[in-house]
Amino acid sequence: MNPESTSELLSALQEAQKRLTEIARPFKEAERLLKSLAEPRTRQDLKKFGLLLSRLRALPPVQAEFPVELGPLVGTLEAFLREQERGRPLYFGRSLREAAEAQGVAFSVLTSEPPEYRLDPFTVGADFRQGSAELRYARLPVCEVDLDPDLLLKARVKMLEALQTADFSPEAFFDRLLGAYRRVLGGRAMGERVNLVDLLPEVAFLGQSDRFRKDPSRDHFQPYGRVRLAWDLARLRRSGTLSRKGLRLGLGSATMATTRNKDAVLFLEDEAGRGQYYLSLWFAPDPASQGA
Repeated sequence: MNPESTSELLSALQEAQKRLTEIARPFKEAERLLKSLAEPRTRQDLKKFGLLLSRLRALPPVQAEFPVELGPLVGTLEAFLREQERGRPLYFGRSLREAAEAQGVAFSVLTSEPPEYRLDPFTVGADFRQGSAELRYARLPVCEVDLDPDLLLKARVKMLEALQTADFSPEAFFDRLLGAYRRVLGGRAMGERVNLVDLLPEVAFLGQSDRFRKDPSRDHFQPYGRVRLAWDLARLRRSGTLSRKGLRLGLGSATMATTRNKDAVLFLEDEAGRGQYYLSLWFAPDPASQGA
């Protein structure tokens, strides 16, 4: 065989292979994108859906059949995206109301921009483009689920069971707060204000079990965060146990300036979800008990 002919043949084959690879690349990318667009979780996430659709729309038309076949499909997908963006908020709000009422859960629409709902005792924030919903208490995230009423109601029950513990004692919690307050004071005079965020670690520590104190490992630690502190403070206020052993608990409201830093303040809710931000806490002699 002529070496020159062999070289020409190999060159032609390699060039053809390269050309076919270039031709096939958009088809493979289109196949990958279409597969992703067909997945349920992608259709739930409108932001991701729109991004994949824009990539599909931008693929180069390397052959006549390619844009002809893909054009109507792209149009259908774009129409689906527009319909979902318009209709999802209304459909979700109606579906969540119906599901909540069926289970006897108090429901209300709080705001439309941004969309927020009341699913007693939690607030629901919805991200319609992302296809997700966030359950909140005291304006803090509790958990995130897909934008589905049934999943939200299940998450509500789970979170409510975790927070509404049957062993809560207002008197014991008052004493625990007092102990944490004294630890933060570090010898300073009673009545001085301490920041709630400084108090939280001490409240968490004093709530640990004897098992943790003997072996302070992660396996024995009971989490106690900002949501739980806000929940327990609200329960304490509802019980009316703000005065005990001659001392009265006080809460200092946050100013407009301090509320800008949400990590430094804590929002305390009432039964309707209304409330305000607080910055500090203190214990001082109760005038009522001294007068008695």
